[in-house]
Amino acid sequence: MSRAEPPAEANRSGPELEDVYREFRHPIVVLGVTTVVAGFLDAFAFLRYGAFVGNQSSNVLFLGIGPAGGHPAWPTAAASMLAFIVGTGLTSRLRAVDSRWSPVSRGLAVAVVAVALWTALNVVFQYGRDNPQLRALLAAVGGFAMGALATLFVRTAGVATTITYQSGTVAKTGERIVGWLLGPPTGRTRARKGFLLGLWTLASYAVGGALGTVAQHRPLWVPAWATVALLAVAPLIRHRS
Repeated sequence: MSRAEPPAEANRSGPELEDVYREFRHPIVVLGVTTVVAGFLDAFAFLRYGAFVGNQSSNVLFLGIGPAGGHPAWPTAAASMLAFIVGTGLTSRLRAVDSRWSPVSRGLAVAVVAVALWTALNVVFQYGRDNPQLRALLAAVGGFAMGALATLFVRTAGVATTITYQSGTVAKTGERIVGWLLGPPTGRTRARKGFLLGLWTLASYAVGGALGTVAQHRPLWVPAWATVALLAVAPLIRHRS
């Protein structure tokens, strides 16, 4: 995946569609780190709270199978989903406001503050182990944080990419590998780039899930480790004049 200047159309729709090649140095690394964080926190939240904080497709499914008797923690899934919506909406609005800080700086700051708050509440409430209402609250704070994080990556080198939900990534990866192998020659380079980015994203999310599972023996501090990882990508933000 060589460095390439993203096409001009990737930035025509405003800050919410800013290509991350213009926002980060080493964006492929940042995409990997943030996607690992998403998988890490999703695995932790599902195993401890019974709901995801980033994977909202599964939470929507829980809203159906829960009332039907198949998933008692469905209110926690609902809390996470609603908070994710709020986190994405508010962070997108904040990114669009004129400021001397870049949109990506503001988006990352919201995600870091929200995960830090989640860390404190997770410790105070003992990850909600004896109280489903507290688990719903904790999942909501995590969902808000992941909603903010979801605004960071929309395009990478002109290719659509996501951090917190991967169903679209799976579909696009399949589409792109077929385009690379069987498509017209003029589109094969772009299709290959998209396929490799898709594999990178899916592998990062899976690695994060494995790490989140292993981290279950220290459940109080899992969000804290995610906070550190997100802070580590801050120095890679491009500062504009």
